[in-house]
Formats: sequence, structure tokens, C-alpha cells
Amino acid sequence: MAKKTQSIKSKLPESSNGFRVLGDDVALASASLFSGGGIGDVGIEWGLGVPVIAACELVPSRAELIRRNFPDTQVLEGDIWKLANGYVSDVQKHLGGLRPWLLTLSPPCQGMSANGAGRISAAIRSGKRMPEDKRNRLVLPGIDVLEGLRPDWFLIENVRRMENTVIRNEKGEPENILKLIGRRLQPLGYTIRSSIVDFRRYGVPHHRERLITIGSRLPSIVQEIPPLSDFFSKELSGLHPRPSHGGPDLPSPVTLREAVGHLPQLDSLSQPIDSKDAYHRVPSWNESQYYWMSNTSEGKTAFDNHDCVYCKTEGHAPEVVFCRSCQKPLPKPTISKNGTTRLVRGFRTSYRRMTWDKPASTITMNSGVISSDMKGHPDQNRVLSLREILILSTLDHPSWNRAYQFEGVRHGRSQPGLNFSPRLVREVVGESIPPLGMSYIIQHLADLDGRLK
Repeated sequence: MAKKTQSIKSKLPESSNGFRVLGDDVALASASLFSGGGIGDVGIEWGLGVPVIAACELVPSRAELIRRNFPDTQVLEGDIWKLANGYVSDVQKHLGGLRPWLLTLSPPCQGMSANGAGRISAAIRSGKRMPEDKRNRLVLPGIDVLEGLRPDWFLIENVRRMENTVIRNEKGEPENILKLIGRRLQPLGYTIRSSIVDFRRYGVPHHRERLITIGSRLPSIVQEIPPLSDFFSKELSGLHPRPSHGGPDLPSPVTLREAVGHLPQLDSLSQPIDSKDAYHRVPSWNESQYYWMSNTSEGKTAFDNHDCVYCKTEGHAPEVVFCRSCQKPLPKPTISKNGTTRLVRGFRTSYRRMTWDKPASTITMNSGVISSDMKGHPDQNRVLSLREILILSTLDHPSWNRAYQFEGVRHGRSQPGLNFSPRLVREVVGESIPPLGMSYIIQHLADLDGRLK
């Protein structure tokens, strides 16, 4: 990774309230919205030494994670629609009237979809408003905060489908989210670029593509990269860092084997927990799941298990679930109801094993569910453990000088003998931007800025 900003903080003058300052009215500080557990902020504060002074999070367990891991960060817990004005006031007061250098936003992505965008737009215009996911409109109070704080830089992270998402804007009219962002923020002096970033190309050992929208209002940046009416591009812009992995003369992406191949073996039935590491643990499978997956090869899905493991009869048709010779069940995902057994309906990416010598598949909130997309360990009969997803997400990474703490935060039903929630770990990691990737991007912005050298 490039040179870290904490190595140059001492070269910057200090304000009366202890913040390093850039120019007359900007503090070297970051703030975040839709902060989750502050996972992306790990890359900013722990990795680059830029203090994250404020966070806003709706879910109590996530807000508590931020408080425990970022004790100096002011955490506003609740609905951003109600808290936006107070958030702006608190940040301004905390900085003594200075503007923050950076604001990051990760609005919820579950509602983002390009499907039906045209129908939604037409229905809104005709007064027959289609059902909408309210989470999509959370970008609006986020923009309100941006308008109030006017940081030198902002970063919005979301799923790649955001580029095509249509929402009702502040006037109740249909508008593409990216066009809305440009319409509201470019008049304030921002130049903006939006591109799809593949985090595998920044050293993150799992497949994760996100739409990263970056804006700057520094005159030097605006002059070099002028505003555009259509600022989305499939190619990386000058505001996005060049990849460090996966190109000519670059190292190959970090593989699953390189990242976690050294960890002790586990088994979903006989050994689901490593006695020496409480985080190296996996959910148990039932006997059917174990039968299906124990007969599935690396990189393959159990839906393609067309050979009988009992009498070795080969080549059954895809829809066949019982061997035509011995009538034993084939090791395919099935469901039985009213005396009938059939294949489970699902994508062929489910009940699938990963491949050792490629980056892991996307770490999602359902990383512990074998029926979810490509969640099987390459050759052990289990999903990835909590320790493995922490490593693959780069939350557990040697770049940080401390360990992220999940201990003591309540979330749902607790498990006997545990002081953390496995479900919370999987959910928070699965919804977050990889901190190593965040650190790489923000370091690039610091390099472009020029005042941090």
C-alpha cells in the first residue's frame, strides 16, 4: 500500500481544538453516514490516521460496535431523516467551525435494482406510484448533509446497480440517483466521477464489485477533472486509484488459498469449532446438506451431481433425483413434500464450493448459509468460518495495529458460552466496504489533494 497519511500529519498546522488543518477552513477529519459497524472507517482512521469524528447509524448493534471500536467518534443513533440537521451541527461544532476533509456515505443497498426502472418512472409521472423501497431514498438526507458540511471530498459506496436506480426526488418526481447527485452537488462546486470498482484489484481476497462515486470541490481538482453532466463510466476515472493487482506487470489477485489456506480444518458435523480460536467456527449442517456437499467437488455445485455414489451409475439427467439403477437418492439438493421429492428451486450458484486458487466469492450477510450463492469451502464440508470472512474482508489484516472487537455487543439470541454474536459478525462484514479497499481509495484522494505531501 502507498505511504500512509499518519506519517505526514505532523507536517500540518494544528487548530486550537487539536485538529490538523488544511488551508483556512478545513480540518483533516472524516465523518461517515450509514456507518454500519464502522468497517470502512477502519481503513480511514486505523489505516491512514485520519480521525473519523462522527458517525450515524440506525441499527443499535452497529452503533454500539462503532462506539466500542472508535471511542473518540461521536455516534448518532437513529433515523437519518430526523438526524441530518443535528449531524451537520454536531460536526461543525466539533470542528470549531471548520469543514471536514472527507465525508463517506454507504446508503443501504438491498433496495437498489435496475429492474423496472422505466416502469417506476412512468408510474410516478402518471400519478400511479409503484411500490418503492424506502431505503433507496435515503440518499436524499445524505445529500442534505453533504450540502450542509461541504467537505473537500466525498465518497458514496453502493452496489453497481445504483447507476440505473430511479427514485422519487425531493419534489416527488422520478429521477436517476446519479443525476440527482450531480444536480444537487455540482452547483456547489463539486466535480464528480462514478465508476465500478473491483476490490479484488486492490488486494482484497474476495470478489466484490461496488459503484464508487467520488466528488471533490478543490479548484485544482475541478480544473484537472472538470464536471460532466453524465459522470458515470465503466472505466476508472482519475479520481479512482489505479489497480494494484490483476493487470499487466501487477501481482495476481490474492487467492483464497493464500489468504486462509493456513487455518486449521473444520467440519460442519464432526468439528464445527476450533478450540483455540472462538472465531474459527461454522454452523452445523443437517445430514442431507452434508450428503449433498460431501459429494461435490471444488468449484462445483451439488445440482450437477449426476452420478450415483452407491452403485456408481453415471450420467443421470439434471432433473433426476433418484438413481435409475438402485433407486438411492442422488447427492442433489432436494425437498420432499406430500410424498414427492424434487430438486430445490434455486440458482446454480447455490450449494456450490469455492475454488482455492481464485479469490473467494462475494462475502455477503448470508455467508453462513450453504444455499446462498457460492458459500461452500473448496474441499472441507462446511461454509467459511467467521475467522475466514474476517480475513477475506480485510477487517482482520496486518495493516491495522489493533483487532476489531465484536465482544459484548448484543444482537438477537445469544449463544451459550459466547460473548459475541456470530450472526452479527456475518451481517456486519457482509454489508461493509472492505477496509483495505477503502484505505487504498482514500490514500489516492490524499495523493491527489496535494496538501498532504
